[in-house]
Amino acid sequence: MSTMVPNRRSSFGMRCVQCGNELTAPEWSEYRSKQENRHLWRCWKCDCCFETIAKMEDNALRDEISPLPLVA
Repeated sequence: MSTMVPNRRSSFGMRCVQCGNELTAPEWSEYRSKQENRHLWRCWKCDCCFETIAKMEDNALRDEISPLPLVA
């Protein structure tokens, strides 16, 4: 398994580092700090497994984002 910093800025998913298949969501995510999240990706097509680290800038307004209320 390898760790990489993603160079693709997409609002949706990631591409597999081995076959290029579009992945829609990480298999697992870990909140490490206010500035860093780690994601584990697994490609269903070629079974490649890799990690990415998402780094937030210090001035990001992340704490001001609130979740939407659930409506039944």
